[in-house]
Amino acid sequence: MGDDRYAVLQKLSGTQNCVLGMAAGCIEVMINQPQLYFKNARQQNIPLTLQPRVLYRGLTISALNMGGLTGVQFWLSGSFQKMFLGNDNRQLTMSEEIGAGFLGGFLSGLPCCVWELLMIQQQRHGGSLFSTPGRIMGVKGSKVLLRGLTTASAREGIFTMGYLGIAPVVQRKLIEEHGFGTFAGSFTGAVIAGVFASAVTHPLDTVKTCMQGDIEEIKYSTVTNTYKSIVNEEGYTALFKGFPWRVSRMICAMFIINESKVYLAPKIFPETFKD
Repeated sequence: MGDDRYAVLQKLSGTQNCVLGMAAGCIEVMINQPQLYFKNARQQNIPLTLQPRVLYRGLTISALNMGGLTGVQFWLSGSFQKMFLGNDNRQLTMSEEIGAGFLGGFLSGLPCCVWELLMIQQQRHGGSLFSTPGRIMGVKGSKVLLRGLTTASAREGIFTMGYLGIAPVVQRKLIEEHGFGTFAGSFTGAVIAGVFASAVTHPLDTVKTCMQGDIEEIKYSTVTNTYKSIVNEEGYTALFKGFPWRVSRMICAMFIINESKVYLAPKIFPETFKD
């Protein structure tokens, strides 16, 4: 099966992968929540602040979002990896590893859409975790919870392809074929995958964030309308608002999640890795 570092998801059951992903995702968001706030604020033209109570507003739903989402992505991507391998005792090919990440991430777009809508609305308007869903659905009913679904699915597919596909592939090549140390190879892989995924998906993320921040549809309605409104008002560069904050977060996220995966798996499930 290859080095344990690159075969963690294949060794664990679906439930174990879900638990591992939730733990890794929660660790990431606890560290990177301020970067997420800055990114969302820039995309919506909201003034920035350094007040901790504002920076960490929505932390609970953000942790539930990232923890739950990473758990779902670990479970789905791990399932696709096992499907690709079948009964073969071999290492995944590059295309299989990257493809499993994309498919797992794309399907995770559904819960992601709902959780991020709640987080963005809480960051924008305040309120508790329990009062926010009622206020949101009071605007246009339950259908508003899926606002931005297509952009969320596409973004998560590419993001997961990055951290569960491209990053491990690059890490393995740098460490095994080019003599990089474990830390240097892992961090370089996170940088390459993070920059790629951020650049490709940031316009999707900007459109999604603007749509989810404006559930009343005062300014933004459909995906196409939102895209045109942003470009017509501020030009194509507006699609990359908040990019420095997002790319820095994605690099950190890919490194933190992958390293947490490798470190936590044998701690949480020692029987699976006893050999």
